[in-house]
This record gives sequence, C-alpha cells and structure tokens, in this order.
Amino acid sequence: MKHLFIFSILFLAGTCLAQKPLALGKYLVRFTDKENNPYCVCRPWEFLSARALARREKSGIPVLEEDLPVNPFFLDSLRAQNVQIHHALRWLNAATLISDSLGIKRVRQLPFVRSVEYLGRHIVPKTPDRPQKKHRVLDQSPKAGDGGEPLGYAGLQQSLLGMPLLYYAGVRGNGIWVAVMDGGFNNVDTMPFFDSIALQGRLYPGWDFVDHDGGIYESAQHGTAVLSVMAANLPGYFVGDAPEATYFLLKTEDTAGEFPVEESNWIAGAEWADSMGVDVINASLGYTSFSDTTLNHKYAQLDGRSTLGAQGARIATQKGMIICNSAGNSGDEAWKYIGVPADAAGIIAVGAIRPDGKRADFSSFGPTADGRIKPDLVAPGEQVVVAGDVGTELGLSNGTSLASPMLAGAFAALWSDFPELSAQEIENAVFESADQYQTPNNERGYGLPNFGLAWMRLHGFWFDNGANRSHQEAFFAGKNKLQLLFFEPLSEPIIRVELLDLQGSYLEQPAIRWKGAFLKRLEIQPKRGMTPGVYRIRLIGQHNSQTHFCIWWD
Repeated sequence: MKHLFIFSILFLAGTCLAQKPLALGKYLVRFTDKENNPYCVCRPWEFLSARALARREKSGIPVLEEDLPVNPFFLDSLRAQNVQIHHALRWLNAATLISDSLGIKRVRQLPFVRSVEYLGRHIVPKTPDRPQKKHRVLDQSPKAGDGGEPLGYAGLQQSLLGMPLLYYAGVRGNGIWVAVMDGGFNNVDTMPFFDSIALQGRLYPGWDFVDHDGGIYESAQHGTAVLSVMAANLPGYFVGDAPEATYFLLKTEDTAGEFPVEESNWIAGAEWADSMGVDVINASLGYTSFSDTTLNHKYAQLDGRSTLGAQGARIATQKGMIICNSAGNSGDEAWKYIGVPADAAGIIAVGAIRPDGKRADFSSFGPTADGRIKPDLVAPGEQVVVAGDVGTELGLSNGTSLASPMLAGAFAALWSDFPELSAQEIENAVFESADQYQTPNNERGYGLPNFGLAWMRLHGFWFDNGANRSHQEAFFAGKNKLQLLFFEPLSEPIIRVELLDLQGSYLEQPAIRWKGAFLKRLEIQPKRGMTPGVYRIRLIGQHNSQTHFCIWWD
C-alpha cells in the first residue's frame, strides 16, 4: 500500500511536469527557394498595387523574384507543425514564427527550410499603454528665423531646412504617400493638429505588425510626436513640413521589450508600404542592444549586410521609395555608433543638429563597419517643437527620432512638386544642396540640406543679381524658361502683366500662368521668335501701380 501511494505521488508529479507549457520564442525561418510558387512576376498586379507598379516603372525598376510572396505551401506546412506565423517576409524568402522548442525541432526537419535563427522570447501582447514620455512644456515661442507667422512654433526648425520657401509657394506634400513606422500613435485620432489630414481622407491606420490588429492609436506617444513634425496643420500655431501629404501609420516597434524580431517587423512594414505604393518611409527606430544581451549586435555587424534589419532595408531602398531612418542617440555614450538598419546602403540615416547647426551631442556617429559615410544627412533634432500628449499642447523634445521625420516630411513636400521625377533624382538634388556635400564626415554626413535651394535648382531658378533691388520681394529669375518667383509686391491684386525689352519698351502682353500661395510663381509663354536675353516684366495693379523685374531668359 505504501509503495502504491509513493507511485501515485510520482505519477501526479510527472503529469504536472508534462502539462507545464514550454517557453515560446520567436524564430526566423529562411526557405530554400521560390519554385512552384503560384505567384508570377508576369502577373505583378496580384501582389503589388497599381500605384506601386507605377512608381517602379517611373524609376525603371523591374519586378523580381524577390518580390513574389512566400510560397503558400511553405506557410501551410509550417502551420501544420503547430507553430504560429508572425510574419511572412517575401524579400528575404523567410518567415518569423512563434513556437516552443519542440515545434521548431519539427520545423527544422522540413525539406524546404534552409535555416532557423532565434530572435528572442515571445512576449504576450499587452493592451495598456506604456507611461508617456514627458516633454518639456513649451512656455514661449522659439525665435522663428525665416519661418514667419504661418508656421507658428515650427518656424525655426523648418527654416533650418529651407522649408518656408516651399510652404509659401504652396508646396506641401500634396499627392505624396508617407508611411510612418513607430511604436504607437496615442491620441492622433483626437488631437486637432491632425484634423485636416483625417477629415480630408489622408490619414490611414495601416496595421499593427506587433499585435496583428488595427490598434494603432495606442502603446506610445513617440509616434505622435514623430508624425506631428510632418503632418500637423494648425496655421499660425504649429505646422509640419508636409501637411498636405497622405499618411499611413504602421506599428512595428514592440514597446514591451527589445528583441531582434522587431527588425522583422520593420521589414514587414516596409514590404506593406511598398506594395501599397507608398513614396516615402520614415522609421525613427534603431536596433543595437536587446533585452537578451546575448543577441546584441556588434560593431563588426554594421556593414549593411550582416543583420536581419539591414538585409531587408537594403532591398527596400531598391524599390523606388525614399527611406529615412534615425541614426541613433548614442553619440555621447560608450557605444557611439549608428544602429540597424541605418547602416544599410541606400537608407538615409539621419543625424541630429542643434538650432545653431552643429551636431547634437547625442547624435550617433559613423562610419559603418565597411567604411561608408554615416549618417547621410542631418536635420533639426535638439529642442524640436512637437505636439504634446493631448489637445493643443506643445513641447520641446530631442532625438534623431525627430530629425528623421523632419527630413522625411521635407522630402515629401519637395517631391510633390516634381512627381515626374524618381526617388533617386529627388535625393540627388537634396544631397547636392547640403552644406557638407563636398566634404562629408562621420559626424554630420553630407550635412544639413537646404530644400528651398534644391527646389529652386530643380525648377531652374537662379539668383538674379541684376534685379531691381528696390523691390526685395523679387529675388529669383528663371533659367531655361521665362519665369519669376516673388512675394506679392503690390498692395492690390495684379490684373495685367507686360513683357518689355531691356530699355523698357513694350513688347507684348504675354500668356501667363500663376502658381503658389504666399509666394508667387509667374510662368510666361514667350512669343515665337524671341531670342534669349535680358527682359523686363511689368506687373500692374488695379489702380495702375507698377513694379518691374529683370529676367534673364537663357
């Protein structure tokens, strides 16, 4: 009887141990090939939107095998092993899984599985928001450089990038799609800063790539601040640098912990954005150290190829999108280098500057492990005005997390005026406008770009030293076509435009076209037979008030 009692205890103990669930982890599974895939590059419309295909066509980018979705047979076979698929990653022909060790053992034995990599433990999703980051409340407006009143508290930071010129010309991101990848966007759906993009159908809660639901307006205020420097639109109070763009909010950052699986979230978000036809991506995210320190990246891995995040990001940059990623905030720490995936070639790694244009102390350094210049560009990232937690509260905040969206929004605004150009052509113009373009370094990269200058060069404007300087509103003349850029010079509407020769003799009343908002662009159709040279433009108001400009037609 005594032996039977002991046996019963041992049996019950064994049963309890057997029922204890094994710990769940997240794993990256890479597949052998994409053969026998039901999708085909000959039918790209089955997995890429018409807008995505048009963007690629504009840049001469073909649809490749890497664009094909993962073979559905592979995914179904994985599910049959009683594992959960977290993401299917078409660019890497891979999937991230949630599984215990027994499930992964079965997965390793599948004939189409090339490799399995551990990405960290699985954290059960939590719905409550994390404590909010506290910004220093803004008690007075920063000195607005050239920003002027319409931009309000954003005047100084926008003037550092030369953005007021674009705003006054009415160039504000219209028609450009921007994806914002972050950890959450608390209160974006209720704050008045974002009313215009919401009411005009330009704000989309894309997807939660962490919890796999539509819960975007949760988990973090970080994404709210990031979005505000691009999309906010309260004229006279606070205006972002691309308030007329269309925004897709993607939750890719897991605020419950830091694990390499978040790099797969980044890739999944970028793939989604690409397939939707997004033009610009901002990711104020970076990865070097993790909750499980055995998974930390080493500097030698920052070569743009070794890490999961860099592998996906490198491919993302080849799809005709402009991608800005924060460089990192470790510049004043023992680890001073940029993070992943900012190390990837083609990603615009964005460092931070102070209001005086110098590198912010916290802004991370390059180079990459293989010797490439990083960061690529810099933007305002210290004492940046951002939307607060609720209502119309504003605050001051720091980080390359803010420099990156400042730059991404500026790219969106600039591109909106040249939709016929490719991402590479827009990037080239911006890089050429940067203050260290000829002498880049690993503190500020190619420097601080001037988007106003890039915009003027793309339009063919040039400084007109021969203009009548008594009218300071007129400061540029056109090249390669008759056009004039100026602030409204008269106190009354212009009703007539006349074309004169250099001596002031009347030639004709030309056909004209007006563009712009505060800043006017006057395009003139010259008469047939006109030769290049110097001409005068006379603008006449309703009561015959006049102003003259010299213009060189080359």
